[in-house]
Amino acid sequence: MTNIFDSLKQLSQVKHQAAKFQKILADKIIDVSSPGNEIKLKVNGKMEILKIEISPEILKPEKKEEIEKLFLKTWALAKKEIEKVIASELKSQLGGDFPL
Repeated sequence: MTNIFDSLKQLSQVKHQAAKFQKILADKIIDVSSPGNEIKLKVNGKMEILKIEISPEILKPEKKEEIEKLFLKTWALAKKEIEKVIASELKSQLGGDFPL
């Protein structure tokens, strides 16, 4: 019987640690820009986009495809940076290496 209670206690501790880690990640904010600064993203460690800025110079209907491509490239850069933040936080919280 004690094994079940020990398991439930451990599960509760893991859930608490996971919630704490999610809060830490939510507080980690990065800013990423496209190579020419046409698009800027503000993203948190949970990979949530908090803000998008698009330069007025490229906001023209004929530049729709260019904007879409720039956004995807900028999002890819942001994801790489967030993955580094996550790996760093995992390392500091749990120890060990977490290559991404």
